[in-house]
Amino acid sequence: MTIRKTFITVTVAALAGLVMGGVFGFAAGKMTPDFFRHIIPWQDVEPVGFATFGGATAGVLFGGGLGCFAVLIQFILEFRRKP
Repeated sequence: MTIRKTFITVTVAALAGLVMGGVFGFAAGKMTPDFFRHIIPWQDVEPVGFATFGGATAGVLFGGGLGCFAVLIQFILEFRRKP
C-alpha cells in the first residue's frame, strides 16, 4: 500500500466520521437540548451547536482511528501474503 493510498484511506475515514458524528450530535442536540445545558461550562453557547461540535470532533477521532486500524490490517495481510 502506497503512502498516497494510506493518506486517502485515513482522510476519507476521518471525514466520514466527521459527517456521521456531526449528524448524530445535531440530532441529539435537537432531541434533548436540556441534557446538554448542564454539561456546557459556558451558558451562552447553543446546546445544539455544542452537541454537533462534540459529535463531529469525536467522529473525526474515531473515524481516523478506524482508518488507521484498516491500514494496519491491510499491512499485516500484505506482509503475510508475500514470502
